[in-house]
Amino acid sequence: MQSIKLSAVVNKIMDLVFLTIYWLVCCIPVFTIGAATTALYYTMQKVIKNDRGYAAGEYWSAFKSNFKVSTLCWLIHLALGFLFADECYICYQMWADGDPVGWLWLLFALLEAINVMMALFTFPYIARFDDRVGRTMKNSLFIMLLNLPKAVLQLLLIAMFVYCIYRFVPVILVAPAAYMLLSTYLLEKTFRKYMSKEDLAAEQERNAAVQ
Repeated sequence: MQSIKLSAVVNKIMDLVFLTIYWLVCCIPVFTIGAATTALYYTMQKVIKNDRGYAAGEYWSAFKSNFKVSTLCWLIHLALGFLFADECYICYQMWADGDPVGWLWLLFALLEAINVMMALFTFPYIARFDDRVGRTMKNSLFIMLLNLPKAVLQLLLIAMFVYCIYRFVPVILVAPAAYMLLSTYLLEKTFRKYMSKEDLAAEQERNAAVQ
């Protein structure tokens, strides 16, 4: 019995490593980061957390099926990120030179933080809901604002993993997948509040079937 449990743990760890590698490879073109992140969350929720399906197959299936919406949403977040960062830098330089208008760097820094925290909800949202780009962005923003403590906690988790990678580089082989797995525990209860009764019943039945 102990050997079976140990084997299951080792398999989970290996899945985390391979899923991280898939994610890192898919992020290289940059414009595919959104689709890669959506697929990673989907696989964490379905395979690693609920033991349904196989990690590699589910990852690539989710990557393909959510590619269009995920990519468009990512490009929007990326464009906003560059815009807010650029304006923040310009206003900060003005503030440093004594221009009273320069205080606006604080506003753009806040907008940048909101954009990042919203993105932490956008791609998990895509993994859980079939929606258009506009509704996805709008709903992700509202859900993030209504669950701001969870958004802040996710930022802290990212900071923790970045620090761990800085201290011990090989951690990067599991950090993205491990972070996303922890995110499922933070976000799934929130997302379930927005699911229909039929969807909740169907998901509960699927999960029970594999227990």
